[in-house]
Amino acid sequence: MKMRTAGIIFLFGSGVWYSGALTAASAESITTAGGAKYEHKLEMSRFELGDGVHHETEGPFERVVGEKGVFLVDKVTGATLAVRNSSLSPKPPIVPKAGDTNSSQSPTYPQPLTKNSDEHSAAVRAYLVAAGVPEAEVNGTHVTTTMAGGGPVRDGLQPSQSKLLWYTTHLERSLGGIPVEGSYAFAALDSDSNVITEGVYWPAIPASVVYKAQALEERLASPGGKAAFLATVRKAQSDVGDAAGGVKIVHTPAGYHGTFQAKAVYSVVVPSAAGGKAQIQQFDETGARVRLNDEMSKRIDSVKLK
Repeated sequence: MKMRTAGIIFLFGSGVWYSGALTAASAESITTAGGAKYEHKLEMSRFELGDGVHHETEGPFERVVGEKGVFLVDKVTGATLAVRNSSLSPKPPIVPKAGDTNSSQSPTYPQPLTKNSDEHSAAVRAYLVAAGVPEAEVNGTHVTTTMAGGGPVRDGLQPSQSKLLWYTTHLERSLGGIPVEGSYAFAALDSDSNVITEGVYWPAIPASVVYKAQALEERLASPGGKAAFLATVRKAQSDVGDAAGGVKIVHTPAGYHGTFQAKAVYSVVVPSAAGGKAQIQQFDETGARVRLNDEMSKRIDSVKLK
């Protein structure tokens, strides 16, 4: 359903208000569709547990354990993680036996599906979408690599002595053209197209959050609207300065067991004035600083520890 009514956004707490009446053309580009929830199931996975499969429950976590690995389910958030058991050969004895010229044993690893990262990403995307990840919400992929190498530690990383173990492809989520941070679906496939490791956390996102994000992005597309918004942000957080940012949808993470929360925010990386670690700061449509429930609980715990 398309929204055709004009939207008016007020900036409270700064003495400034902004009337962002949407034109008919811009309203057409805003959708009220929310994000669908997907929970990965073992029966849809290519992860092999091997023999001796049994279930273990500890608090909110359920583990399906087999000879080859573990499939973990967070019963609160629906997040899943599959990990193979160690693939390394037994460590050699500290003191080699007399006459043993081959005291070290080469570790054994799964063979990668391919040495072409694009091919791996296409295969992982097809696999996870077939399992149930909403295809319309996948707007791209990125790859990380797991490598193995040798040589003295003092010599540092030596690319010539490193080899590819496997790729891990991560799906990127967006709703209504707005990137979603915090959701994930990733997998690494071996030469038999079976899973080496995988993880999924893909919660439902309310349509109202998607609408707010799109409305904020429309507003920032106007030079006047962007200038007024950033002026309000700088009043609330002066260290933001001229740092560039963008509109995103954020939500509480997979490990948070409190009330789920999703927000439309303007996210910006703020450099440290003292030369330390940069910080990501987020602001809502009024220019007020946003801290999700999990961040607030950490702040409370920090105060208690002092």
